[in-house]
Amino acid sequence: MKANRKFIEGNERAVSAVIGVILMVAITVAIAATVYVYVSGMLGGTQNKAPSMAFNKETTPTKKIMLVSADSGMQWDDFTISYTGVSGVRLNGATAWVSGAAGSAADVIAGNYINVTGIGTLTLTHTATNTLMGTWTWV
Repeated sequence: MKANRKFIEGNERAVSAVIGVILMVAITVAIAATVYVYVSGMLGGTQNKAPSMAFNKETTPTKKIMLVSADSGMQWDDFTISYTGVSGVRLNGATAWVSGAAGSAADVIAGNYINVTGIGTLTLTHTATNTLMGTWTWV
């Protein structure tokens, strides 16, 4: 103990160890909060989010994908349908469906369906976010 006291003169005062630790923790928290605000502002968020949709695959009496539920405000133009198979695909039983074609600008609502004729694999993708909404195969 005497070794530690040889550097302290009688009129010097020091900050207690507890106060020092509290000050260091407060400074660390303030720096961490500043870094968090700076980094979260840089990262930001994506403007496009994948839509929420639920489908039901029906195989009899016709082959189709029935839309059970979907977010509002979407149109079928927002999606890309790819079909690898023998025949084709139709939206709501109308003309052959091609992404961006006239008539495919219809609103996406529950009860819509995609007819499939023949055998093959149908893939539905949300174009803006490149999100795979589903893949269905008929054999």
